[in-house]
Amino acid sequence: MTALPTLTRLAEALGVALDATALDRFARYRDLLLDWNRRINLTRVTEPTEVEIRLFADSLLLIPYLRRFREANPDNPPRLADVGAGGGFPGLPLKIAMPDLDLTLIEATGKKVAFLDAAIAALDLAGARAVHGRAEELAHLPDYRGRFDVVTARAVARMPTLLEYCLPLLRPGGWGLFPKGRDAQDEAAEAANALATLHARLLAIDPAPVPELAGTAIVVVEQIKPVPPKYPRRAGLPAKRPL
Repeated sequence: MTALPTLTRLAEALGVALDATALDRFARYRDLLLDWNRRINLTRVTEPTEVEIRLFADSLLLIPYLRRFREANPDNPPRLADVGAGGGFPGLPLKIAMPDLDLTLIEATGKKVAFLDAAIAALDLAGARAVHGRAEELAHLPDYRGRFDVVTARAVARMPTLLEYCLPLLRPGGWGLFPKGRDAQDEAAEAANALATLHARLLAIDPAPVPELAGTAIVVVEQIKPVPPKYPRRAGLPAKRPL
């Protein structure tokens, strides 16, 4: 079995048991990420143990929420969209830890999409795919709008802008799971108008339960009814003129 002791310990603290297959995939993912990172900018985290903590374990903070969602909706595995997936976080670690997850990684930069395609193939992750495009544009297409049970995004934008990117992808009753930093409460307060405009509500802001991940909080949002058709606005406007 591949030894990733820090990740194994932190995953156990989060209630996530990683079997030998998952640990092997995480080790290969780490090596692939660091190899590609020499050529394209995927992450500033390059020390192997820090990869285990700040990229892998930090992503696994979402597993308890996905389990809770699946328990409430047991008919099918959750369909998850990861917006601005970059190097694959949090989507690929979630898929490794929860293999039946249906995962769509949305990324606007072609070189990063090439990495995501390579990672999905190398790790043999059935039920995962990378999509080259902007969420603002894809969310107006019928194959994407309102099609996902859960949407997430890491280090993409502040909450008012992020919600406009992400929530149109959610079906009513779906959840947005957004890892944020120490100012998560402030960002959520800034997003009050965006939540109302996009027909969603704030469910929780939960700090990470393990000391090594202190500073991360998960903002949980529920989609109440479909987002008005005009949203998201054209590319650039959600960032220039946040709701």
